[in-house]
Amino acid sequence: MRKKILALVVASIAALSLAACDAVPDSGPVREGLSNLEQAERGVFLNPQGPARDADQESIVRGFVRAASAPINDYDTAREFLAPTYADQWDPSLGAVVTEGTQQYSSPGEGLSMLSMRVVATVDGGGTMRPAAPDESGEVQFELAKVGGQWRIVSAPNGVIIDRSTFSMVWTTRQLYFISPDQRLVSDVRWVLSQPSMRPTQIMRGLISGPSELMTGAVTTAFPEGTTLTGRDVPIVDGTAVIDCSAELLDANEATIAALTRQISKSLQGLPGVMRFQIAVHGEVVGGGDVAISEDQPSGEYQGIAVMKEGVFGLAVGGTLNPIHGISERVVGLAPVAATIAPDLASVAVLHSGGVNLVTEDQSIVIDERSGLLAPSIDALGYIWTYSTSEPDEISVSALNAHRVDLPESWLAGRSVKALRVSMGGNRIAALVSDQAGGSMVLVAGIVRDGEGTPIGFTEKASVQLWDTGAPIDIDWIGDSRFVLLSETGLLGGSAKVTIGEVSGRFPTDSGSISGGVSISGGGSSRALLRVLDDQHRMFAPQGSGWQQLMKDVDLIAKVG
Repeated sequence: MRKKILALVVASIAALSLAACDAVPDSGPVREGLSNLEQAERGVFLNPQGPARDADQESIVRGFVRAASAPINDYDTAREFLAPTYADQWDPSLGAVVTEGTQQYSSPGEGLSMLSMRVVATVDGGGTMRPAAPDESGEVQFELAKVGGQWRIVSAPNGVIIDRSTFSMVWTTRQLYFISPDQRLVSDVRWVLSQPSMRPTQIMRGLISGPSELMTGAVTTAFPEGTTLTGRDVPIVDGTAVIDCSAELLDANEATIAALTRQISKSLQGLPGVMRFQIAVHGEVVGGGDVAISEDQPSGEYQGIAVMKEGVFGLAVGGTLNPIHGISERVVGLAPVAATIAPDLASVAVLHSGGVNLVTEDQSIVIDERSGLLAPSIDALGYIWTYSTSEPDEISVSALNAHRVDLPESWLAGRSVKALRVSMGGNRIAALVSDQAGGSMVLVAGIVRDGEGTPIGFTEKASVQLWDTGAPIDIDWIGDSRFVLLSETGLLGGSAKVTIGEVSGRFPTDSGSISGGVSISGGGSSRALLRVLDDQHRMFAPQGSGWQQLMKDVDLIAKVG
């Protein structure tokens, strides 16, 4: 097992017992609850105890990491375990290490303590999560000294370490929005503390500091470099978030103010009690507006499932197929191996024995004739993406009636690529590759475009967004930030496991398995539209925690986007 010294503090929950029943009232009137539980505030916080008198070093260390899971009053209880001269130096805002299982304590020397743990994820100071490798472990060292006859911590890594189950209670995800070169708002998932009063401040700090490393180069923030919040928090006054910034904002022109206003309006949407915002510089108002209204349904959600069955290509409605005028016959005539349909149903990218064609109502155009091509993608801006295993150092992009452009990339060098997919919004690209142990890795990079929206490259780095011990089979996107992986379960019988992941977002979700699964379609932007095809030509759809057969004799299921 690999070990690495982590630069963050780990908040252990293994020894923490929650007295949940104490919070349930046993008297008073019955009140109606929320009809939509997703609207409930996730302000669930622990109430750990401070250090006991004459506690030994192990008790101090374990007490500290337990208390560090509770952010109330700027981690006041956790700071009680620190020496007075160090209490203000420890910075819990610099990220988190998420652990699972029991943390092992050891003392390598006088005044030294060590905790060893299994790591499942890390969150950096900007709120970006990265999953840990399946065998990743970590060790964290603390230095202690006697203060007034009591052991106290005089050195510890910044940040917090927290048990996975408690992390999901204390932290939550938010979509922050940044500006692309062609002036689109692009979301970037961040983890923030669930405490309602802290969210506006964390959101604004995230917007000011800029996009995550994964999206650096693909999007940017409109806030001028060097801008900071002048106060410790962003107060909410009569429904208005008051955002007071440093003087750098005084030099911003109207276009910059308009751009950052768009960012703020979209990023603050859905916060309870926040309806407006005001941007000020040392109290002088320079801008503001209304918070964007949350959308109950993702815009542009694709509602059809395109399949090929018994020589007919069309939209599956119930148990029948509805051919697409001008397109279906051309698709069938190519004898497709795989197909991707555009969200507007106006075109289909078809992989066949001779390469990839783009089929529209009026024509069928050759896009790529190379050998070793994988299933193509079509993004929301209409670009067609192809990848050939015979030329693994570049990813190709084409527009209708335009020459193919080969974009170099370095992060796939030396890797065996099973599938390559572009997100529906056209902002990210995911590669499904095999790891050294025969398992699966999902690598994601940002797509860089010019001011016209034309793809010109990728972000410098790609990050692993999901690890799985099963061998890779297929992958597809669900919208612009979630994806679905199909991998071998490793069990007898050839079952394929379905796992839903999110870029820097929620932990992967196991969505069951299908015996003999060979391909998967994300279906657009909803889990309900997922479809899996098995080796017996049967198509399955999710039903509860399992899968239901919808259709048989299906030759292929088209991916979307």
